[in-house]
Amino acid sequence: MLDVTGRCTISIGRPLDEVIHIKVESGSLNCRKSKLYQTSHSELTTRTNILLVRQNLVTPGNGVVLTYSSQKNMKSHHQDCDIQLFSARGIFENPTMPNNNHTCRVLINAPPSVKIRIQALHIGLGFNSTNAQSTYIMIRDTDVLKTNVFKGQKLFLWHSSGNMAEIEFHGEYLRTKGSFRPSYPTEHPLQPGQTWQHLSPHSC
Repeated sequence: MLDVTGRCTISIGRPLDEVIHIKVESGSLNCRKSKLYQTSHSELTTRTNILLVRQNLVTPGNGVVLTYSSQKNMKSHHQDCDIQLFSARGIFENPTMPNNNHTCRVLINAPPSVKIRIQALHIGLGFNSTNAQSTYIMIRDTDVLKTNVFKGQKLFLWHSSGNMAEIEFHGEYLRTKGSFRPSYPTEHPLQPGQTWQHLSPHSC
């Protein structure tokens, strides 16, 4: 992250069962005394598989050099049917799992500084008095910890507050593949002067 003026954001994403270890190899940040922090040789390990690094430079010539590696998360709580998406847009289907003791999720981590729009394109389940209450979709807005629940066959449109969303499936969605199909384009691209890199801390 050298010689980049303005705000630069790096998004590092790994598989759901891993955590990230990051180290500052060298740094030349000219911070105000009230915000001065010794960055060189600092290290940290994340609790999850996602890490955002933000740097704001007023003048060129300064910055930091980072290295990162990943390792297995010994406290992972994800399920085998969980899916993670990192692209800025796409179409996906509900994952399935015969064992109803667990739910399945789709986790979207879009590029930094954008928002997600989930547009339901297809809901192919038949609802009756038996499964109507237990079959639903929960969408969590990760940035503000807000959850919306969607039931029935009515197609819906959902907007996020940030670049992360978690879609959780219950009931018949876990047993019927392709019963829910949405698209997720992103909104609000980066402002002029902002850049982002994904999985490439040396190129920013």
